[in-house]
Amino acid sequence: MITKCPGQDTRFWKPNDVYTVECPQCSKPVEFFKDDIRRRCKECGHMFINPKLNLGCARWCQYADQCAGAIGREEFKEIIMVAMKEHYSKDKEKVDNALKVSKFVEDILEHEEGNPKVVIAAGLLYDIGLREMENKPDRTKESDQAKDTFSTVRDILERSGSKPEIIEEVCHIIENHHHPENNNTLNGKIVYDAVRLANGWHTYDTKDKEKLKKIINEEFYTTTGIKIAEKLYL
Repeated sequence: MITKCPGQDTRFWKPNDVYTVECPQCSKPVEFFKDDIRRRCKECGHMFINPKLNLGCARWCQYADQCAGAIGREEFKEIIMVAMKEHYSKDKEKVDNALKVSKFVEDILEHEEGNPKVVIAAGLLYDIGLREMENKPDRTKESDQAKDTFSTVRDILERSGSKPEIIEEVCHIIENHHHPENNNTLNGKIVYDAVRLANGWHTYDTKDKEKLKKIINEEFYTTTGIKIAEKLYL
């Protein structure tokens, strides 16, 4: 039971810490407290994540394990997903692609022991990060400039309450996505394979099955990624 956290103590709250959000199902207003993760719409019964949720305090607060630490994998994924959709606004193609990558990430994760938060976040946000990198072609790896390169990705992850080590690994995976030799971790390999499954394989000639099998074994990094690719294309 948290007794000292001012963020949870309503005596310290401001008027805008309680607000209404439009239900995505029926458009009726639903009241949220700022620390609510989910609420159910009284009109249609739809349960949805708080789109204004900000758990950034969990990155430094001594009570985080009693608070945001209770957030599970599905809730974390929904928080990142809501932020991703908000960023892309009405660009359905980019949203669908991110969701497709996320689905492959989770399919691989079922059989590989990666860090769920790292790979789910990197899978949903990789394209946002890549576009941020493309917009800074003369970037350097100096600390401040590197952080500026991934400002949107970092902001989303900080709002989700992600610890600094999670944020840094997600950014490293995205930054080295086109250089998988620099992503020599299981988390990086999972994301690389998921993106490849989602984006690239329709361009390959699948008539020569033996040749394709060799390519799959050479270009995918996880055992599960190889099996999924073989199932899809052989």
